[in-house]
Amino acid sequence: VSDCKMYWQSNGEYLAVQVDRYTKTKKSTYTGFELFRIKERDIPIEVLELENKNDKIIAFAWEPKGHRFAVIHCDNTNANNNPRPDISFYSMRSAHNTGRVSKLTTLKGKQANALYWSPTGRFIILAGLKGFNGQLEFYNVDELETMATAEHFMATDIEWDPTGRYNFGSLTIQLASYLCLDFFCLSTKKKHIFMFL
Repeated sequence: VSDCKMYWQSNGEYLAVQVDRYTKTKKSTYTGFELFRIKERDIPIEVLELENKNDKIIAFAWEPKGHRFAVIHCDNTNANNNPRPDISFYSMRSAHNTGRVSKLTTLKGKQANALYWSPTGRFIILAGLKGFNGQLEFYNVDELETMATAEHFMATDIEWDPTGRYNFGSLTIQLASYLCLDFFCLSTKKKHIFMFL
């Protein structure tokens, strides 16, 4: 094992452990997830490996108070030259309630490096922060469709308000700015501030 990262679901129902393991030659690593169902009897564990063993994990996020999670991943052999990784969505519940993790969909070639679920679940922002020039895609995971797109050039941070109706994007360098968007990407406030820090 090269590295481990743990991701708790907000209600404590699930735990995902990202495990980076060395290959047999010990020249490279591959990533898998061990998924624990904490509130079920005997805490069952599932192992999830991405279809491409060369994929590098860029981001992972649980749906708040939900059973789904999202993973941003791209081919590790081409990670530095691939500005458009893939984003996969999974559910800890299957259609037949068999207690198995199931893949919902994979979005190919998205310009994103961060995931921000709405506090109420269902919606997620696929954000391309910093070097990805502030590309924001609002995605409905229930319907598996893009709701809207926006851009906050060179944004470094994204936050949702507690109701999930608005989000706040900010750029924090010497010339700071912020952009407040409602869910339909209508700008409600935009401001540039010198020496905001």
